[in-house]
Amino acid sequence: MFSHLWPWPLFSTTDAMIIFGTRGVKSTINTGEFNCPQCAEQKAYRHRKVTQFFTLYFIPLIPLSRVGEYVECNQCKGTFVPRVLTAQLNPSEEQVQAQYEIAVRNSLIMIMLADGVINDNEKTQILTILNGIGKYEATPAQLEAHIKKVQEENLSVSNYLSKIGPMLNEHGKEIVISSALSVAASDGEIDDSELRLIFEMGVAMQMSKTHLRAIMEAPFKKAQQN
Repeated sequence: MFSHLWPWPLFSTTDAMIIFGTRGVKSTINTGEFNCPQCAEQKAYRHRKVTQFFTLYFIPLIPLSRVGEYVECNQCKGTFVPRVLTAQLNPSEEQVQAQYEIAVRNSLIMIMLADGVINDNEKTQILTILNGIGKYEATPAQLEAHIKKVQEENLSVSNYLSKIGPMLNEHGKEIVISSALSVAASDGEIDDSELRLIFEMGVAMQMSKTHLRAIMEAPFKKAQQN
């Protein structure tokens, strides 16, 4: 009696069978970076939703309802409830300190790698700096693991420092640049590639060129006076 509403028969007189049902379909709502609880570092994420669809012959045709949402880390593939993103809009003091330590550590490692030579004196200097600013003491074995990771990631220094720049005052930025200069000089000379990278560090932290130049020239002026 509903033939006037449905233009074709639900069942034919042949042996053909109509297959229908429902299934969840995943789609991406948004992407970005977040502090992954599982990686304990800033990583890229996908904010995903699952929508229940009516399917005909296994093809999703009509969206029925949203089943749920989750955040997926692109690195470890861990999944988390969406509030993991909003909870990080106001990071705790401990989270800020962790981000600062990671950014400084990886930036100093990049300074060491800039001239293509890994020097033991540079490693010692990095450990001295990290153990001065960090909450926990870093070991040579841990540093070796971090060096390998930085080499594998092959990111620019701005990936590390642009996130902490707004958190630091001018004195805090000076400490980062001075630490980088001390690592670069610990092998006996400061290479041009190291100076270029230190300049990039200052730009990433939104330091003025005048301020940055003054900090970078200080060690050379001191050496001339001596």
